[in-house]
Amino acid sequence: MPAGELFINGQDAYNTWGLSLEDEGLSRLVTPRPHKQPVTNKNVTANGAAVVVGTGYVDERTISLPMHITAPDKATFWARYDAFCQSVLNGTQPITLRSVYKDETFHLYYQDVQNFTEFMQQLAKFDVVFYEANS
Repeated sequence: MPAGELFINGQDAYNTWGLSLEDEGLSRLVTPRPHKQPVTNKNVTANGAAVVVGTGYVDERTISLPMHITAPDKATFWARYDAFCQSVLNGTQPITLRSVYKDETFHLYYQDVQNFTEFMQQLAKFDVVFYEANS
């Protein structure tokens, strides 16, 4: 995603950190959230289970977003990477994430980074795992 397409905490991710979502990142973000299990009661004196209908609340979810950071040189790469870690991956505050492709703001909590690969200190690819508590 080039400049002007992904915003984290109100900042353009590409202009600020050289950060973009990989192709499947937006798909993972907009995948519908799961529903919580309905309220049920298994009475031993009745067949089956009684189900309370109309309690269709959505559940929390964990989202793994594939991202990459690019830079023209080693110094810029490490400056961008360190700034991204300090402002987004510190885990002290939830982040807001918004894309121009869907008019929705996501409130996410950082959990983990997985599958980190780095090439020539100018490109890093990784999956950032976020937790979305409330919709």
